[in-house]
Amino acid sequence: MSAVSGLWTQSERLWNPGVMADKTRETFEGVREKLDQQSPTADTKTMDAMFEAVIEQTTADSIKTGAIIMLIFESLSLYAAYLMWNLEKKGFYLYLGGMAVAFLAPLIMIGGWLGVITAMAGVFLSIFMIIMYAFNLKHMQ
Repeated sequence: MSAVSGLWTQSERLWNPGVMADKTRETFEGVREKLDQQSPTADTKTMDAMFEAVIEQTTADSIKTGAIIMLIFESLSLYAAYLMWNLEKKGFYLYLGGMAVAFLAPLIMIGGWLGVITAMAGVFLSIFMIIMYAFNLKHMQ
């Protein structure tokens, strides 16, 4: 289900990259403002610099690139899940390949903090799924 909803979300980001870039910048600016209200420490200054870099890097082009990367990942994940449902071991390896795309492509194609955030968002839940799939790999053909 996650892959299906992910496909819908990423296609929406691909169709409206300017709107999504504005929403993303607003979200990060809101978080940064809440961070600024706290007492300043070395950590808050570092986080403020990170948020500033992400806000500057969030453009329609970077949103579009991220959406394309995640559409590829979600499509691979959905097909891989179908294969694993049918107990085909190659589905597990395809899922690993999709995760590699979701992790490496944003780092290479987007770069900076926005690439790191996009990469981490893409693989966060998938790590748990890989662990569960790996436990059942012996049952696949």
